[in-house]
Amino acid sequence: MKAKRFKIDEWVLYCQFPDSNFSILKDDRQRAVILEVLNKRAPHDYRIFIDDGTSTIRKVKEENLFPYNKTK
Repeated sequence: MKAKRFKIDEWVLYCQFPDSNFSILKDDRQRAVILEVLNKRAPHDYRIFIDDGTSTIRKVKEENLFPYNKTK
């Protein structure tokens, strides 16, 4: 079993199309926070809140998430 990379309340970057051949889709990343780590039997890995002004909550796979490096 693969260990989950992210934890609840951790900020991440969400990319809807990380494997796209088009850089405009592959490079589009939105800030999100992990709300829930789903169990291993679920088809998705995480439930996230996307912080883009739309208040979207979405279930996603781990390959759509990237570490968020805060820079001050």
